[in-house]
Amino acid sequence: MKVTDLTFLFPADPLNPHEPDTDYAEEYHAAGLVTNVSLIDLDLLLVQGKLKVNRDLSLSTLIVYRGWMLTPEKYILLQDLINDAGARLLTDGNAYKATHLLPSWAHHANTLKSAWTFDLKDEALVNLLSQFSGPVTVKDFVKSRKYEWDAAFFIPEARDYQQALTVIHNFIQRQAENLVGGIVIREFVPLLRTGTHLRENLPMFEEYRVFYWRSSPFVIIDYWNHNLKYLDESDQLFIRENGRDINSPFFTIDFARKPDGSLIIMEIGDGQVSGLQDYDVNHFYSLLFNKIAN
Repeated sequence: MKVTDLTFLFPADPLNPHEPDTDYAEEYHAAGLVTNVSLIDLDLLLVQGKLKVNRDLSLSTLIVYRGWMLTPEKYILLQDLINDAGARLLTDGNAYKATHLLPSWAHHANTLKSAWTFDLKDEALVNLLSQFSGPVTVKDFVKSRKYEWDAAFFIPEARDYQQALTVIHNFIQRQAENLVGGIVIREFVPLLRTGTHLRENLPMFEEYRVFYWRSSPFVIIDYWNHNLKYLDESDQLFIRENGRDINSPFFTIDFARKPDGSLIIMEIGDGQVSGLQDYDVNHFYSLLFNKIAN
């Protein structure tokens, strides 16, 4: 595949649709130095279900969306509208859901025990909690509120139903209309702590975000920019092997270090909507385009 066969689609600035959203401006310009870029009016897509881009999409153009998270329903709408325009998304709706929604990838080896429910009533939540003992965390099918650690994320004892339900209720209320799918409870395992987040006063652990193209890793991001540990060959092998069976052309896996030195998968995500964690944007796109070309 040639890099120039692709068009990278970024969100437009809501107040100036001819310019990229400020959070994606640097990526837009970096990608545009090498390949085709275009802007999409996300508000029009989300509110009116219409597609508006600042440049006509050529027939048979292959689109890589790079922007804010979309619900699976809105992503499939985007896919349909792009198909109607004669182009197509590199990552189709099924591949998007395969990495974006936790129930689609929770069966993967080397990740945390998880259980979920679509039912938000207390009886269903208690039934979910009864499948665990010890500390757990709560999230929806996509997002957690780990920056609200004690109030809406961490549950010290799953069987303490009163305290656990308080945390889960907080999470549901704070997610409000942004809650995706249902409630997920996940086991909490000890991780190798590297410090405390100065702004949020939360624990930080040795974590890595790895981007994959066609199941092959091309960039490894130190999540907290500490560079505390070198990933040895066994770590690199673990990272390569765990990307082989993911049903998506462009995805991420977040790994964390346990105190015994082994790595574990914390999250799998769609590469189009995963953040770069302050990684050098130009270097990221250089590595991505090199991987695509080769």
